[in-house]
Amino acid sequence: MGTVTYRDGIAILQLIAFPVLLVTALVIWKRTGWKAAGKTWRFVISLSLIRIIGSICALLTINHPTENIYIAEAVCELIGIAPLMLVYVGLLRQIDTEQRMHPKFLGAVALACFVGLILGIAGISITDNSTGTFHANGIVKGAMAVFLVVFVVDLAITGWLYSQLRSKLSVFQKKLFLAIVLSWPFLLVRLVYSAIGDFADDSRFAILVGDPTIYLCMDVLEEIIAVSICVGFGLSAVLGMKPMQQAGYRGVKPDLIPGEV
Repeated sequence: MGTVTYRDGIAILQLIAFPVLLVTALVIWKRTGWKAAGKTWRFVISLSLIRIIGSICALLTINHPTENIYIAEAVCELIGIAPLMLVYVGLLRQIDTEQRMHPKFLGAVALACFVGLILGIAGISITDNSTGTFHANGIVKGAMAVFLVVFVVDLAITGWLYSQLRSKLSVFQKKLFLAIVLSWPFLLVRLVYSAIGDFADDSRFAILVGDPTIYLCMDVLEEIIAVSICVGFGLSAVLGMKPMQQAGYRGVKPDLIPGEV
């Protein structure tokens, strides 16, 4: 029987945190309407499921260190960035109730995340991972570059959108802006960790076998905190809506969220 390591303990932490985030996102999604809020909270759920599956794979390697399980763990580690970035695109959609930003532009940003997701899966699937180690190839680096560009674009969109709406923001919109801004530093550290792992030849940042403390502090905790902030402010915004607003929300056009002025 294998030994539970420090890194396995990190997987256990994720198995504790992400089910809570998943359930909370489901609550928010249900209260605001399955159709209208789907483009935000379903990605929190997707990310949570990916992290839960990845953690299970990590724990399975204790007694079954097979190539397929290592590949599944590596895939879950990388592709989780896509739904994480899509959460922010979704929040921007919900803030922009007047559609100051052309919907097709935000759609293009979301599409870029999916392109990064596809590249990440393709890149890892053709990598030799039989030894339990992983080195990013050109395709994986391309996926990471896409996510970094999306992050910069999200920054620009948020700044522009705030300048357009700041004089008439609803309470709902203010809370979603706070969710984005306050979680950004944690998201940035998370992206820097992955970028170093993909672009730099530093074994401490290697997927699966890197320094577990760096992995915990720059990846796992940053991601949990960032998502927790988004979910926390999202739940606060939804609970702050009046019952009539919540009932009416289910009948409005998708992505248009009423807020209390």
